[in-house]
Amino acid sequence: MLRSGAFVYPADYLLWWVLFLSLVVHTWCFFKFFPRSSRPKLGLVIGNSLVLLCMLSALALAGESYFRFLCVETDSFGMSLPARRWLVLHTNLNSFGCRDAEWSIEEPPGVRRIAFVGDSFVYGWGIEKTEDRFPDRIQAAFEQDAPGSVEVMNVAKPGWGTEAQSGPIEEIITRFSVDEIVLCYVPNDIESLITTTSAFDPTRPPSMDFFDPDRSCLVEYLYWSLYAPRLRTARGYHDWLAEGYRDESTWLRQRQRLADIVSLCRSHDVLLRAVLLPFIQTAGKKYQPKRVHAMLREFFESKGVPVVDLLPACAGYMPAELTVNARDPHANERAHKLFADAVLRAFYAGEDN
Repeated sequence: MLRSGAFVYPADYLLWWVLFLSLVVHTWCFFKFFPRSSRPKLGLVIGNSLVLLCMLSALALAGESYFRFLCVETDSFGMSLPARRWLVLHTNLNSFGCRDAEWSIEEPPGVRRIAFVGDSFVYGWGIEKTEDRFPDRIQAAFEQDAPGSVEVMNVAKPGWGTEAQSGPIEEIITRFSVDEIVLCYVPNDIESLITTTSAFDPTRPPSMDFFDPDRSCLVEYLYWSLYAPRLRTARGYHDWLAEGYRDESTWLRQRQRLADIVSLCRSHDVLLRAVLLPFIQTAGKKYQPKRVHAMLREFFESKGVPVVDLLPACAGYMPAELTVNARDPHANERAHKLFADAVLRAFYAGEDN
């Protein structure tokens, strides 16, 4: 069967055209041959219904064409065709699997290496141009002040939590001789420690069991835009995270994971700093961002790790002003600029690089 990674099944798209044209032909035949003079009321009802169906079908086909061939945008899970197309068009990975230029094993002489480690926020999910991400903006600021003195490495992958980051941090320290690690912490980095069940697992994208999304990009778009956000796993995600931070044993294990990263950096004489990235858009009633961020600040400060909280940087903005799009709550270019400015002020203002 004809298939393309960029356009899904062209054969299915042709089928939608066949169905639409068939409806148009049947409508024409009705007006041409139906004896409306003998049965005017029935003819009026059927005729108006057929015309309405033709108009709705034309609108649906236009939407199908747009989402199948033209739309390029991310969603929160990266499951839709427009999101998969975005990944193909706007992401290039290095040999480490990160969305960054290739890193040389040998540290360039006289260059200070700073690795920003994180998840999809640092990766720049939904950000088309990598230079618009906050680590790249920080790199640009270094280049403006002292060209060639600092190399900023973007060590991030979507879905990485604290557990997944520990191994890569050790590897980039030992393989690439970095001088500084900036751990970019998002509150969902704890989620692998929080209990899930088969009936409630917010870490897994909802499945579209009743319809194969590859058959219609319009139906897929409507599913992710209208239906999926109303599922219990989506509406209860942030409350579920809040319970994790409230559970002492879960928070204790998370603190131990973070403490291991602190110890790892100090054992290799690598400076560790922490950046607390906020959720820009949340749902539910239990998640309290100020409380969670305060817990994280207190932990890093107790370990002597310099930390900057970016939650205040988003104050005064509506979520729609700082998110990628209506279906993707990741930080957009404006938010990344706010993040970069705050990190530069907190960590690097007045530094002699």
